[in-house]
Amino acid sequence: MAQSLTGRPTSSASIPRDIREATTLSAAATFPSSFGVVIYGPPVDVEEDSLFAEYFGDLRTVLDDAVDTVLDIVDLSEGAGQSNELLAEQLVPLGQRAMKHIGALTAGLTDAGVGLRASWHSQGGQTRLSQWSPAGVQRVHYLCEHSEFTQPETVTVTGWLGSASSFHGNVEIRADSGERIRASTDEELTSHLERHFNKRVEAEVEVTKVRSAGGRERRIYSVLSLRNLPT
Repeated sequence: MAQSLTGRPTSSASIPRDIREATTLSAAATFPSSFGVVIYGPPVDVEEDSLFAEYFGDLRTVLDDAVDTVLDIVDLSEGAGQSNELLAEQLVPLGQRAMKHIGALTAGLTDAGVGLRASWHSQGGQTRLSQWSPAGVQRVHYLCEHSEFTQPETVTVTGWLGSASSFHGNVEIRADSGERIRASTDEELTSHLERHFNKRVEAEVEVTKVRSAGGRERRIYSVLSLRNLPT
């Protein structure tokens, strides 16, 4: 999940070591009858670890953001009036790998016919509480199981790069066609996004189409390279 939030989502290959180390969870204790568990993330030195440089103000970490994203999915899945379209909009941009693991989690809960309650205490002292009913679990599982990812295609896009985040690894390009493309960036490109901010660019973009349950098609964009164009 954290890898999807901080850069280009991948369907294979290893997760970068800094992401693995920043999101390692350790079990500290179990509840009576083993119906629950207390888990902790790794200790964080925000003054030394550049991975959290953007979070100095509120002491949030990439692990906090990853957990928040999971709990956002939990909350969206609850309630009879909630739309599956909103839930799919949250799930699909995370990419095939993240959806596969969410699908595996929900498969286990669905098979057991149970939900869960979760509370997360972030580094900055905030607490997030969510409750996942069996019906909500089943909704997420259904969407994960019935989302089909195509093989990526590469296209060239020219336009204006209007926003960029070197921490989250994403950009927004206003293409010459008028389309606004929100895309992730790979690790090498993310490290020098400032060279392209607020400039006219030519981007090599990988496009993955995703057909969700119900037949709606969405696209995931990942920028592979950027070149500044003369203005």
